[in-house]
Amino acid sequence: MKKHSMPEMKEGSVNVTPLIDVVMCLIIFFMLMTKLGVARGIDKDIKLPNAILGAKIENMGDTLSLNVHYMPSAEIPQVTAQVESTTKEVKLTEGRDKPLERVLIAFKKSHGDKSRIIIRGDQNLTYGQLEKVLMAISNAGINDTAYETKPADPNAVAAAP
Repeated sequence: MKKHSMPEMKEGSVNVTPLIDVVMCLIIFFMLMTKLGVARGIDKDIKLPNAILGAKIENMGDTLSLNVHYMPSAEIPQVTAQVESTTKEVKLTEGRDKPLERVLIAFKKSHGDKSRIIIRGDQNLTYGQLEKVLMAISNAGINDTAYETKPADPNAVAAAP
């Protein structure tokens, strides 16, 4: 039987192929496991209302942010959301079709019972406009809804009569 021996090592060279393989595996692992820098599809132009009380949402997993824009002369607000990796307008109704409800049902189907909707409503939004969005969320069967606000100025609250 023939003995196998280690190949001769040339002076000054190191085989880095196994090291490169391990580093590539680590890079792929961390790319799959991290959610840093994931876009939520929020619209920075919306003026959020102030809130005195509230809780910060720590876990943003399984959430969909709906940007609800105030439309002064319309009963139906403009809604934008991140759908298929791009932020675009989602209409509440188009004839008999209900695109927002369809998007919400697909979101719940892909995320299950842990799905949460974060409403980013303009501070001038009327209750009538918000009601239509809330009805679409309810019809989609999503029970967990949060409202994104900005913290109120504590000095302004203390000075209020």
